[in-house]
Amino acid sequence: MPRDHSREQPQWLFARHRALTTRQLLRAYGVLCLFSTAIAAAFALRGLWYIPVFSFAELGLVAVALLYYLRHARDYEHIALRDGELIVEQVRAGRCRRHHFAPWRTRIVVPQGTRQLIRICDLRAGGMQVAVGALATPERRRQVAQELRALLPSPP
Repeated sequence: MPRDHSREQPQWLFARHRALTTRQLLRAYGVLCLFSTAIAAAFALRGLWYIPVFSFAELGLVAVALLYYLRHARDYEHIALRDGELIVEQVRAGRCRRHHFAPWRTRIVVPQGTRQLIRICDLRAGGMQVAVGALATPERRRQVAQELRALLPSPP
């Protein structure tokens, strides 16, 4: 008796690795602000008023950097082969872009260099092209591209 094919639908997720949660990051910034403000106040009491100016400028720049980090902390790329369709979902700074590809007219370009991304190309005239794998290591990109190539039918 022949075996049924698995109903499992393959998918891949590339996400940022975060060392700190948002709460931990805000606590660390709060401690930095308290420490820096205390030192700046001590210098201001001694008559050195330019030290607090530089201290607050530093805290402002650190705040801008942390806001940028928090904005991109939840970025991810998701590739799934579902119901005869290849779906690529990319989330950057809270904005989601979703691309749909027909597997029989999709070509996967395996990255050769360490900085190259996986390219998913629609073979229709003027078809779209999506680069994925920015959040993965070069080895993982190559592995996923080869797995995708093996799963998709060969284009005509």
